[in-house]
Amino acid sequence: MTRRISKTFPLAVSLALWASMALGHGDTAPQAVDTAGLPELPAEMASENPWREADGAVLFKAVEIGAKGFNSNCARCHGLEAISGGLAPDLRFLEASAFGDEWYLDRILHGYEQNGAVKMPPFEGILNQQAIWAIRTYIETRPDADALAEKSTEIAALYDKVKALPLDAGADQAQALAAELESAGSGFEALSGAPRAVTVLDQAAHMLRSGASHAPAAAELIRGVLRN
Repeated sequence: MTRRISKTFPLAVSLALWASMALGHGDTAPQAVDTAGLPELPAEMASENPWREADGAVLFKAVEIGAKGFNSNCARCHGLEAISGGLAPDLRFLEASAFGDEWYLDRILHGYEQNGAVKMPPFEGILNQQAIWAIRTYIETRPDADALAEKSTEIAALYDKVKALPLDAGADQAQALAAELESAGSGFEALSGAPRAVTVLDQAAHMLRSGASHAPAAAELIRGVLRN
């Protein structure tokens, strides 16, 4: 059963519920994340996600880096694509708000121990501020996977188009296909209530905006969601 995260719970109670349901990290050691390409942030930790209202290249870079950080540090417990297996809370529903940011920061900075066992290690001093908020951005922009699955036939057809795009295709052809991807990716909502969802179609379109040479990477990205 999917567990949503609601501000109707006091923060301390919500954290206790999270901790009680989370799986242990086992032997997985926290890993630093390369944040090259993201703007620098002040030394003082922000209290709210600075990338939430970002647009264009900054948003897509935050999602890209956040995905890598999540997969290397969080997916083992919280699920690939942030889709919970049911034992840990589904982070996609963590509100894109000051409340959700406070909850998220407490957990990622300080971790959690239960009866002397580390259920989640602290990432303070391991992840820089850019990485911390990039992971948050990736999580909060996740669309409804079921809604994506309902368009699997359309997505598969788009995958074939991207895969067939010649690497030396002209800019007009690449831009036209990017627009088609963007159109198909519109209409999805972020489960967190964030300003927008970022689907693989959006990410693939962003790649093609830089030229047809990025078509193989864009196709592989779309192929990943079809495998799921």
